Amino acid sequence: MRIRALRVVATTTCLALIIAGTTWASGRGASPAKGPPPSKSDECGCFGAAAFRDGDGDGVPDRIDHCVNTPKGCRVDEWGCETDADGDGVCDGLDQCPNTPRGEKVDAHGCSRNQRALMSQQQPPSPAPQGKEVAPPHATPPKPGTPVSEMERQLVEGGKIRLENVYFETNSANLLPESEATLNEAGRTLEKFGALRIEVQGHTDTRGSAKHNMRLSQARAESVRKYLLDHFHLTPHNYLAKGYGETQPETKERNDEELLRNRRVVLIVLNPDALPRGVKVENKP
Repeated sequence: MRIRALRVVATTTCLALIIAGTTWASGRGASPAKGPPPSKSDECGCFGAAAFRDGDGDGVPDRIDHCVNTPKGCRVDEWGCETDADGDGVCDGLDQCPNTPRGEKVDAHGCSRNQRALMSQQQPPSPAPQGKEVAPPHATPPKPGTPVSEMERQLVEGGKIRLENVYFETNSANLLPESEATLNEAGRTLEKFGALRIEVQGHTDTRGSAKHNMRLSQARAESVRKYLLDHFHLTPHNYLAKGYGETQPETKERNDEELLRNRRVVLIVLNPDALPRGVKVENKP
């Protein structure tokens, strides 16, 4: 504060000397014929080019600049000191990411790792070569360009995927490790169709009370949904878990195999209009 006060006094003195010199030169002073003009030694830098000297090129003359070594390109305040709106240590004007959240580490350009990752995802597509027509954008999802698996065929042609080989602990919603292969294939398939809204359905056989089976099927549906969201890039609000208990059996449960068929998890597409058409299916041996 003391240094700033001294600079203000010096600036005021300079302005007073400039006004006095101008008044003397124009003959409008109180005693125009008496005495010599003010000294032009200009030790304070108040006259001529010295009055406008700006060593660091920040637009603030040295005589009132409190920060005389401002880096080129930095924005400054009225006292010639660089500003840093987001407080990341990189001055405004050189900061390529001016809205960095507080506390995030940044590189020399003022960008955090998260901001760099987001910027890379938002890069505009490269321009198309001249002479080639560019296909207009479509409102519907594009057709996959490569052959797809049997699971994708179920999804595209039937609007659902029955998850075979998904197993839980007895009378529990805890997934067993041998379920991961099927769940991983389902996750990779769903990632290709990000616009789909999916209901993860849980079903049980008729053993046990209907109330218990309803709770169990709901818990198992939620376990599958959680696994898919935890391991794949899927939009959480597009995935709904719902248990149906024993209300939608596929078989009459005349043997163990039919009981097993009724204990199932199915992925149902809720917006089939978002599905592509004309998808090739991979032929498995």
